[in-house]
Amino acid sequence: MGEGVKVRHVVQRICLENGSFSNGLGRHLQRALNEDVVSPRVQNGLLKDEHIQALTHACLIGQEQASELISEWLTLGVDIEDIYLEGIVPTAHILGQKWCDDEVDFASVTLVNVCLRQLLLQYSEVFQIKAHQAAKGLSCFIVGEFDGQHTLGSFMLGEFFKRDGWQVRADPCETGGDLLKMMSCDWFDLLVISLTTDAQLQHIRRLLPLVKKISTNSQLKIMAGGPLVQQYPDLMDDLGVVVVTQDARQAQKTALDLVRRPSLVVKHELTALNV
Repeated sequence: MGEGVKVRHVVQRICLENGSFSNGLGRHLQRALNEDVVSPRVQNGLLKDEHIQALTHACLIGQEQASELISEWLTLGVDIEDIYLEGIVPTAHILGQKWCDDEVDFASVTLVNVCLRQLLLQYSEVFQIKAHQAAKGLSCFIVGEFDGQHTLGSFMLGEFFKRDGWQVRADPCETGGDLLKMMSCDWFDLLVISLTTDAQLQHIRRLLPLVKKISTNSQLKIMAGGPLVQQYPDLMDDLGVVVVTQDARQAQKTALDLVRRPSLVVKHELTALNV
């Protein structure tokens, strides 16, 4: 049984056992299961708001339905890169905002996010078909919140880096000590930090001077992105960290430029980046 199916069964069981469908916890899931997915025909390879709504609905119904929708878009000429950035990312962003605004329930958020992650895994081979070697020989380590799940955004960023030829590591770090050990034992050209919470920010700020001190690469470059950086792009200016507020398509280009041109100082305009 796949991860998406397991989570779906668990969420449905919890909702039913606790009467959650009646008190609203599973209302979006319940409604979605009783409706067909309606996706307008794609024109000129461009995805619109209606397509994002269809993807959200398909994810609620099941992995198979979501996968069929992605396959349909590919057949109709939508580039896999656009499916990632104009389909999957906006779906996660919109759902996250609705969660913050208390407009969507826990069951729906959980199922959609798991399904989106599975879609990235499923279509990784298709995405990597256009891989090239611009960053051949360079390595990066991507770290998110300690003792937490890797975000959809950092996982997707890793996919873009791999396609550009980077050697990508994203080993789980339960504590800051794990990160320091990684930096002191292995060589990395770049450290990429995905910031999502205030608590994580404070922890990272204390760690970075140590990271720079003990890194096997004395010229280690550090980039930071993520939801928190999107809101407050000046958070890490005093630590010499390059703040990246672009989407993943541009972030890996900035990373390559940063590593290959040590004197470059970069500050980008605020746009979408991670989930």
